[in-house]
Amino acid sequence: MSNVHQNFKNVFSYAAGVEKWCKDSFKSWGGSPLQYTFCNDFAIADWYGVQSVNETYDRIKKEWLSDYKAFTEVAISLNLLSWANDQMRNQGIDGRDEFVELYSDLYYKARDDFYDKYTDNEEATDYFFEMTD
Repeated sequence: MSNVHQNFKNVFSYAAGVEKWCKDSFKSWGGSPLQYTFCNDFAIADWYGVQSVNETYDRIKKEWLSDYKAFTEVAISLNLLSWANDQMRNQGIDGRDEFVELYSDLYYKARDDFYDKYTDNEEATDYFFEMTD
C-alpha cells in the first residue's frame, strides 16, 4: 500500500483534498476560479496508478479538446497536480516522485495537443496563454 493511501481515509477524501488544494492554490496565485473538476478526476485516477491517470487524460482529451476554455483548464489542472504531488512528496508521502513527473509530462502534452488543435485560432491561443502564463 502506498503511503498516500495511508494518509487519507479513501479515494474520495483524497480527491476532495487534492481538488481543494488545487482550487485554493490557483486562486491564491491570482488565477480565476476553476470551473471544472479535472483535478478531482485526475486525483481519483492517480489513487489507482499511472495507467489510470494516462487513461483519464486520453478520455478527457477526447471529450474536451474541442472546447478551448475547458481544455485550457485541463492543462492548468495538470500543472497544479504536479505541484500538489510535489507538496505531498515534501511532506514525506512516498511514491509521489513518479506523479510529479507524470503530471508535468502530461501538462506539456496537453499544451502541445492544444496548440496542435488551435494553431490558427488566435482567440483560443491568446486565452490559453493568458490563463497559463
